[in-house]
Amino acid sequence: MAQLRTPFSPTPCDIADGATAPAIVTRDGSYTWVPLIRCIAGFPVELFESAVAQLIHHPEYNSTLILRSETIFETTEEPDIPSSIPALHGLRPTRVVHRKLLPRRPGRDTSLEQYCTLFTASADADGIPSVLLLTPIVTPESPLPYYHPRVSHLAFRILAGDPPMLQIEVVPLPDTPLDMGSRLYRTCLSLLETLHRYGWGAMVNYKKRVVHDCIVPREVYQDLYLVMRERHKHIVNEWKEVTDPLKHVFEVCHICFYRIVID
Repeated sequence: MAQLRTPFSPTPCDIADGATAPAIVTRDGSYTWVPLIRCIAGFPVELFESAVAQLIHHPEYNSTLILRSETIFETTEEPDIPSSIPALHGLRPTRVVHRKLLPRRPGRDTSLEQYCTLFTASADADGIPSVLLLTPIVTPESPLPYYHPRVSHLAFRILAGDPPMLQIEVVPLPDTPLDMGSRLYRTCLSLLETLHRYGWGAMVNYKKRVVHDCIVPREVYQDLYLVMRERHKHIVNEWKEVTDPLKHVFEVCHICFYRIVID
């Protein structure tokens, strides 16, 4: 009999209601974490790492403003973990992925480097992760781009129980709205729904029906397209036909650039 998928039923977090788990605590108390939204996970804690792997390696699935991410380095050695990643009370880091988010429109948005850190509550070397912490690397020369939430840290948690719960917590930047109509809340709602879906896919061993980018590597084509699109975008303003230039110019560009790559 086929397994029934747990409906996605998000709920705003409210510590006072007794159902929301207490917020994450940093060991030095340097950050104030805000639980924002939660839902029933619909999958066991053991599959959390598989579910968040999609979030780590494919952020473009959740934002049309992100082209892709590139892994700069990855480590499972605790001494190699950057000091800018906060130490969480009762949790131990097990893996860090240092990635770079590439924007779909580099002329408008900048790239952003980010640490993705998995934590476990277990003291065992092979402890099962239950927290994913995202930490943007921000400098005066590289502020947060528009496509990134206005937070200094964002955490996904899976809380053991019957049933297990997913919860998103944030360390918001000053004066960032947190109400249900705010951009941050809506972004976290979308991220939570995505993680809920990935967890279900991991539980039923979902496999993609179609494998893309088999002939031309995606990265090679995307990089060429961004360069050539910028070079030839003036054709849109010089279009003499009655047809839609935004459609036809870039469709032809796609075909031409594909031919360039495979030749």
